[in-house]
Amino acid sequence: MSAIYNLNPTTQQQTLQARQAKTTTAVAIATTASVALAANANRANFSLFNAGPATVFLREGSTVTATVYEVAIPMGFHWSSEPSAYRYTGAISLIAASGTANIMVSESVI
Repeated sequence: MSAIYNLNPTTQQQTLQARQAKTTTAVAIATTASVALAANANRANFSLFNAGPATVFLREGSTVTATVYEVAIPMGFHWSSEPSAYRYTGAISLIAASGTANIMVSESVI
């Protein structure tokens, strides 16, 4: 039988924190880059739903282009930030591939 043990001192281990319910906002994203979520030191996580009609490109930080992005979110798809050891609390930028896309942006805080 195998097991994984965390041998780090408790001061280096992540402690679970309670988070509030997500707050959702509708955002129209055009072919000009825009910040969908401003930096928030209390952000626990965030998610996006692309209601369409265009694909949306996402990038952490204040700049994004149709060629420099982290995630392409097609119409009808939902994307969530990864539940990892480190929360991303900076700005989230989006740009539409064409026209205007309607996005539901959700953010929860601790």
